Amino acid sequence: MKVGLCLIFMVIHLFSSGSLFAEEIDLKQYIPSVEDEEWQLDGEASQAEGNELFMLINGGATLYLQLGFKRALIVTVKNKQGLQLNLDIYEMNSPELAQQANKEKIGENALRIEIGTEAFLEDYYINFWQGCYQITISGYDSSEESIKSITALAELVSRKVSRFDSGR
Repeated sequence: MKVGLCLIFMVIHLFSSGSLFAEEIDLKQYIPSVEDEEWQLDGEASQAEGNELFMLINGGATLYLQLGFKRALIVTVKNKQGLQLNLDIYEMNSPELAQQANKEKIGENALRIEIGTEAFLEDYYINFWQGCYQITISGYDSSEESIKSITALAELVSRKVSRFDSGR
């Protein structure tokens, strides 16, 4: 009897503490923070789940929702020189769906680069996927300074995904 009660309490504790389930990661962990001295947020991050995505990105939401989208975070950041970049993070239901979403966004002239699992640079933006995430970083022009900043931000976000998402 005591062993049975002990087992029941252990099971209840495991389920109530969430230790049997992976906790959902806060997408804000992937955006630049005060420790990242080169970058600062330029306004508040916007987040969406499900059909709320239409309010954030309108025309592009259909692709993500059809493929198996969970949630998104969209924020504008700027570097020390004041250059603004847009950072869009889409959490998909699986790495395969993140890869598919990324593939759908790649144009004919995209140049493959080494960031995340697979990344492509095109004009003034980088699309990459890593884990369950499809990530887009875009600037406002294709100047050398803009491309360097877009690449640096993509590398930072990729490192953060690796750090916080290692067990997923």
